[in-house]
Amino acid sequence: MALEYIDEAPTLEEYKEMRRQVNFMLLSDRIAANALNNAFHITCVRDNGRAVGMIRVLSDGSYANFITDVMVIPEYQHRGIGTEMLRRTMDFMRSTLEEGETIVLYLMSASGKEPFYKKFGFRERPNEVWGAGMSQWLTK
Repeated sequence: MALEYIDEAPTLEEYKEMRRQVNFMLLSDRIAANALNNAFHITCVRDNGRAVGMIRVLSDGSYANFITDVMVIPEYQHRGIGTEMLRRTMDFMRSTLEEGETIVLYLMSASGKEPFYKKFGFRERPNEVWGAGMSQWLTK
């Protein structure tokens, strides 16, 4: 396995195919292209040129940052790829800081995947400090 972790977006077709393979919601070409083009940071994992995983960060350019699209296609899961992508992403986000600065990383875990993120120091909500994370899907 010749894995490469590259800080660039997959192609639109690769992104949509990875989403399909991991059972994420399918996106229109317009929405998918915007997701890739407007990301603050993306790492794509390739095996001999084939996109097999990715992680994406959205950011306001200051303290609020959202990790999304953490995905590894099924045949490559349980090989440490997700762990390495998240480690690299967190290292990148730390590299954006100056001494004494603090930022927040948010994410919405897939059901049952919370223990994976807890290994990196993420905390479930609600807890003694923060209320529940909330979301809403809009459809037209």
